[in-house]
Amino acid sequence: MVPSAVINEAIVFITVLAMVVLIRRTPRENLPSSFRYFTVLSNLFCAFTALVLLLCELFSAMPLWATALKYMGTVSVTVTLLTVFLFLLPVSKSLEGLLSNGPEIIMHLVTPLLALISFLGFEGRGLSAWVIPLGILPVLLYGWLYLNRVVMTGAWPDIYGFNKDGKWKLSFSFMMAGTAAVALLLWAL
Repeated sequence: MVPSAVINEAIVFITVLAMVVLIRRTPRENLPSSFRYFTVLSNLFCAFTALVLLLCELFSAMPLWATALKYMGTVSVTVTLLTVFLFLLPVSKSLEGLLSNGPEIIMHLVTPLLALISFLGFEGRGLSAWVIPLGILPVLLYGWLYLNRVVMTGAWPDIYGFNKDGKWKLSFSFMMAGTAAVALLLWAL
């Protein structure tokens, strides 16, 4: 079996496992709020892209669009990984809730690392620069949603603290610049 297939199977399996644990331990009335987190959404998206690649490999075809999709999923979970280590961990000064056993360590660390190994080691060849904006797209869409729900309507609490003291413009700019850098770096590598 091809190493990328093994890694993609692992991504799908551990994401399903993490979601089952997350759903089982979250009170029913709080479950919808779990899907406000980019971590959850990016991991589900990455698992979907891994499943697409598995299906393509099953039929012995690897269309460019499937590789581009996996690139988007890999950029997304890499942004999750970097946000945890470069922003959330220093702000919270605690591993509790970020890398504790269970879904957190899978979604914040294990899946992003597997996606990086899979994409950089086996799948990321032959993509032209046109995919870079696609890599940025999931974070841009989530950023717009977060901005709308937190800043514009106040429907969600500021779960990441990106709007602390009204500094959402700065946070949004940094997140988009960081995502662009990640997308460019993964494409270049």
